[in-house]
This record gives sequence, C-alpha cells and structure tokens, in this order.
Amino acid sequence: MTRVRALFACAVACGLMMAGPTAAISQGARSPQALAKVKIVNFAFQPATISVPKGTLVGWKNFGSVGHTTTSDDGRWNSGTLQPGDIFGVRFRVAGTFAYHCEIHSTMHGTVVVT
Repeated sequence: MTRVRALFACAVACGLMMAGPTAAISQGARSPQALAKVKIVNFAFQPATISVPKGTLVGWKNFGSVGHTTTSDDGRWNSGTLQPGDIFGVRFRVAGTFAYHCEIHSTMHGTVVVT
C-alpha cells in the first residue's frame, strides 16, 4: 500500500510540473484529505460520473491496453497521455460540476461533481 501511495504522489507531482494550479482545482502531491478513484478501462471512465466533497483528490489510473488522457472540457487540467498503468490526480477545492474527456478517444467522457 505504501508503494502505491508513493507512486501516486510521484505521478501527481509530475502532473504539477505540466500544469499549475487554478482557482478551482490544484494538482499537487500533498497527502489527501479524501481520495476518490476513477479507472480507465475498455475506452471508458469508471465511474463515468463521480461525486466528491470539496478538498478531495481524484485519481485516475489507466487499466486499459492503450494510452488515454483525462482532460477537462474547460482547460483546467490535462494529464497528458497516460500509458497503461499510469496514474494522475487532481484535487478539487471548490464546488461545481467538472466535465472531462479523453483527447485521444472522442467517445470517452466523464464528470466530477464536487459538493
């Protein structure tokens, strides 16, 4: 379990280097108050819609066999290509509904609802 957390923190830190924080969300390697997980499997986000309280770190892991992205529809975050086994996280600090998609596969869509 410790190794998984360390790998997740490393992946989130790498995401921070690619895109800085915004007012609504931030990417960082802080220890999460809460953690929610989304799997990328068979060209779909599972679950497609996830509801979380403010302050939650949402992590995506690619369980598929090809690369995918998690990219917000409004440009707040972009994971870059996540190869099979890669992980990426975003901490949601304000309430709202945040739609996202895979830039590589246009049929893949998801939503994070923050309360």
